[in-house]
Amino acid sequence: MPDKSAPIVIVHGAWVGAWRWREVADLLRDRGHRVFTPTLTGLGERSHLTSRDVNLAMHAQDIANLIKYEALENVLLVAHSYGGMPVTQALELIPEGVVTSLLYLDAFCPDDGECLNELTAFPAHLPEDPDDYLVLPPRLVLQGFNAHMTDEARTSYEDRRTPQSVFCFSDRTKLSGAREKIPQKTYVVATGYKNDTFIPVAERLRQDPAWRVDEMPFTHDLQHVAVEETADMIESALPAASQ
Repeated sequence: MPDKSAPIVIVHGAWVGAWRWREVADLLRDRGHRVFTPTLTGLGERSHLTSRDVNLAMHAQDIANLIKYEALENVLLVAHSYGGMPVTQALELIPEGVVTSLLYLDAFCPDDGECLNELTAFPAHLPEDPDDYLVLPPRLVLQGFNAHMTDEARTSYEDRRTPQSVFCFSDRTKLSGAREKIPQKTYVVATGYKNDTFIPVAERLRQDPAWRVDEMPFTHDLQHVAVEETADMIESALPAASQ
C-alpha cells in the first residue's frame, strides 16, 4: 500500500523556482500530503544569491540539505526538466533508505559523467563576455514547451524567470550508483509536443525492469497545463508504507 504520509519533495527546472509548482503543491497539500518545493540557489526568490559558485553540486546540496534538516524519511523525490540533474546528484549525498521513490517528470536522467549540455539539442553556453557566467532563459514558445499558455500567462512566466549559472549546465555528474538502489523509480514523458529530448530517455528506461515508464499527453510544463493530472501522477508514485 502507498504511504500517504510520505513527504513529497518537488524540484523545479531551470530558470524558475518553487513558484512554478505552487498550484500542484497546493493541490497536494489540500489532499493531505506534506509537500516541500525548494528553490535552488540563485533562482527565483533566491536569485540575489547567484554567483560563480552556483553549480550542479550546489543545487544537489540544496536538495540534500532540505531532506536532512527537515528530518524527512520515506521520501518521494520528484524532478522536473533540469531538476533531474541535481536530483540525481543529490542521491549521492542522501543516506541510503531515506528516498524510497523517485519520479522524473519530463526530466533529464543522467548517467555518471554526463552534463546537461550534452543531453539536449539546446545547450546553454557561456556568454561571450568572459566576466559573465549567467545564461539568460531562452524563449521557449517556438519549441512548443509553453505553447499552451495565454499571452498573459506567458508574460507573467517570462517576467519571473531568472538567469542561471552556466555551471549548472556544464558541470558533470559524479555518480556511484545511488539512484539504482532506490526501490521505486518512475519516469514520465510528456507526449503533447515534439519531445526530442525526453522521449529517447523514456524509451531507454522502458528496457529496464527496475523502472516504471508512463506518458502524459501534454506539453513540457505539466505543472501548469495539467495541474490535477500532475498531482495524480505524483500520488501514483508514493512509496510503499514502511513495515
